[in-house]
Amino acid sequence: MNIDKKIVVFKNDRGGDLFISLKLISSLKNEYRDITIYLSELNFGFNFLFDQFKIKKINYNLGIIDKIGIFFFLLRTNVDQVYILAPKNFYFYLPLIFKKIKFYAVTINGNKRDRPPIYLRKFLKNYIEISRDKIKNKNSSRDLQLNLLDKNITIDNLFKNLSIPVIQEDQKKIIPNNFIYLQFKKNFYEDFGWGINELSKIIELLLTKYENVLFSSDIEENDYNKYFYKNFSIIDLISNEIIKRNDRKIYFLNKIESKELFLVMNEAEKCLAPHGLVTNICYFLEKKSINLFNYQVSNFDYHFAKISFSEWYANMKIDFLFLKKDMNKTLNKINRYL
Repeated sequence: MNIDKKIVVFKNDRGGDLFISLKLISSLKNEYRDITIYLSELNFGFNFLFDQFKIKKINYNLGIIDKIGIFFFLLRTNVDQVYILAPKNFYFYLPLIFKKIKFYAVTINGNKRDRPPIYLRKFLKNYIEISRDKIKNKNSSRDLQLNLLDKNITIDNLFKNLSIPVIQEDQKKIIPNNFIYLQFKKNFYEDFGWGINELSKIIELLLTKYENVLFSSDIEENDYNKYFYKNFSIIDLISNEIIKRNDRKIYFLNKIESKELFLVMNEAEKCLAPHGLVTNICYFLEKKSINLFNYQVSNFDYHFAKISFSEWYANMKIDFLFLKKDMNKTLNKINRYL
């Protein structure tokens, strides 16, 4: 392990994107001891994975204070390498100033614009290109990012450099056996014109296959969450208690935090959710999942969807369902994968 070099990783994006980069980040730890990771308010909840790393929190959308802080950190710290894993334009101008630092980056070839512009890429030590235009990605971003690693770095396929939590006995006691985890997302359902009735139909279907259903919702307060809290039993993994509303085996995970969500998903028999964060956590945990897409298909949307799908999920070999508004067809599709 190289104990002298200082490494910086910019990963201030969304939670699902963080999991895409975990193998690269853990692999860096095989070679370098001093690694600082920048996380955003959207993925900082998963900082429990990085006990062996230094963590800094900045905004997902960089403000002037964030940019000044990054600039002075690089100026005052003897940084050797920077990994730009959240391809924000500001980062790509740093190599013009800090010429002694080696920069490695994920770049985007976009349908409307490139990030960064092609001329800035020559200042990078190494970079990979993600296509969002006419070319379908043969490998996912998860796999392509590993090409940023120097040849002397051993890939950590077992994530041994991450701090992966294990559920505690007092938490395990309040979680039922044989359950499927379901994620409710307000915007996803409302895009179809769905609401409580449609969610209830999905839950009833799940109960024909699993003894219990545990589900969570958006952490932001809304009318759906108020309804869930009043009408379903509650599992609270922070206080480790169950609030029983009825004898039905449906449990709402009220305001569940990132670490507790991670632990619940690891205990589940299977997970059902809109594609994104849950998809990537399940893949990391080697947990079976059913992942829902709600693209409204037109010629342009379908083409873009194929490109996006290849960026996120190429070669992952997991179950995906492309849904339409018809609830009966949706239930039939879900049922085939349960």
